[in-house]
Amino acid sequence: MDQVQTINILINVEDSYRPKAEYVLRTYCHILKLNPKFHFGSTFEKVHIYYGVDNAIAYPLRIYHTPEAASFFTRKEIYASEKVNFVKYKGEFIPFLYSMPGEIFAFDDNHGMIRKDIVASGFYFLSCWREYVLGNQGKDRFDYNKSVQKYWDFIETPVVDVYCEILQKMLELFLVEFMRITTWEHDKRFAVSVSHDIDYWNFWTREHQNFVVRYNLNRLFKQPLNALYKVFSHTIDKNIANDPFQKMNQIVNRETKKGIISTNFLLTKTDFPDQRMNYFGDPQYKTDIEKLLKNNDVALHGSQESAMDKETLKKEWLALKEAGYNAIGYRAHSLTFNYQKSFQILEEIGINYDATLGYWEHIGYRAGISFPFYPYNIAENRPFRVLEIPLIVMDTTLLSAKAMNLTVIQAYRRIKRLIRRANLFKSHVSILWHNTTFDPIDFPGWGPLYWKIIREVKRQGGWLCSLRQVYEYWLK
Repeated sequence: MDQVQTINILINVEDSYRPKAEYVLRTYCHILKLNPKFHFGSTFEKVHIYYGVDNAIAYPLRIYHTPEAASFFTRKEIYASEKVNFVKYKGEFIPFLYSMPGEIFAFDDNHGMIRKDIVASGFYFLSCWREYVLGNQGKDRFDYNKSVQKYWDFIETPVVDVYCEILQKMLELFLVEFMRITTWEHDKRFAVSVSHDIDYWNFWTREHQNFVVRYNLNRLFKQPLNALYKVFSHTIDKNIANDPFQKMNQIVNRETKKGIISTNFLLTKTDFPDQRMNYFGDPQYKTDIEKLLKNNDVALHGSQESAMDKETLKKEWLALKEAGYNAIGYRAHSLTFNYQKSFQILEEIGINYDATLGYWEHIGYRAGISFPFYPYNIAENRPFRVLEIPLIVMDTTLLSAKAMNLTVIQAYRRIKRLIRRANLFKSHVSILWHNTTFDPIDFPGWGPLYWKIIREVKRQGGWLCSLRQVYEYWLK
């Protein structure tokens, strides 16, 4: 962070709520490149921003707070959906919690007030509080259909980004000396990180190819054209033109020519029931991977068990390290994740960043934010020491009949809208494209869509980067 004048923030709330309020305000300050100094109590002489219970002192900028918010987080309950207050801001209805009705802003010539509790609201989303209360309910990941984003249909709106911009707008009016140029690396307005999950290195083994041929032959009478196309295409393509090394080499070379360094998540577990996923135990595959990805960023694609069990994660993490990879990041296979439990495990292992926090069923902002942030340890009332780089877009989510089930054209429109929004808020979009999705037979159009997205980001002037580059930039 640049050496800038310190902005004094006074927090006057109930003691157990203080760390939470400081955490959210510190997150906002990091995004806005501010250097905050926090003070606690009822008064301080040189306060720039005040957050706390009502008093008669006129501060340059005040953020609304109700004691209801502080007491709420001492109980394990969800915020009632009918209490959510929506206000239109920049053409979209933005949800606020623990807030008074009416306009967002109030001000006179010298003082301003944000009439919505953007601190408590921010904490509710950043901590994934609803997930904490409801739990995964016996599943390996939290069900999107039980989220407040699903209930009110604002999953593709980064509400915490908006809260942060609301604070920025008031700084422009009343604390202009603290305004900073909020750009990314190379003075880019926004960032788009790209990554690939390598679930399979050689998806088309001889055994799987034979299985697909038999499957399509059995459905000849029901879908003759499609079945014959699949049999013919897979036989020709897999036998002649598509060995796994060359297919991945095409992706890497094309990214290199476009100046992109992507993050590739590798599975190191070697006892999956599906033998194709045990590629890290094959010496030839390991050699091919090292040759292809030596100049790219490599991170751990943890098994579903690793996100829930420390010893399993430790074993898989060490396997990647012992293979010579300087990995610092993690993403759980199938997005298996329990916020409070999994971040605790990652922290204890010493992993620097995670890139799992997204919904499998829908693209968008699971924690309400696009920027990197430190998740919150509710049990210990402190931030975790693992940086989260939220997952915003996953190809499987877009195309799967069990998720959004979009066409290529529909998917591009949705992603283009997210990119425009990132440009507007100077924020970030994380995109995951599996290496298998580039297969032109099973996923026609989805490989070209990835390259079309890359062109659109370049056209809008975004910074295309790896997750490691995002992590290193954020720590500056």
